[in-house]
Amino acid sequence: MEVREEVLAILNKVWTKLQTLPQANSLELGAFFILILFVATFLFMIVLSCVHCCCCGKLKYQGSRVQPLQAV
Repeated sequence: MEVREEVLAILNKVWTKLQTLPQANSLELGAFFILILFVATFLFMIVLSCVHCCCCGKLKYQGSRVQPLQAV
């Protein structure tokens, strides 16, 4: 259960940071929103790649195969 405790500790730190956010200065607000934007973009890219692999399983992006020239 060590992993669970570590995750709960991280979530607790994030929760306390969110509670002190209204009193934070502009630099802390900007840094926090940049981190949130990065995490959201990362999760969006993962979801988008999973959707693309699962739903668009067609081989439409496979390159064409080159055939050898035949003597005429």
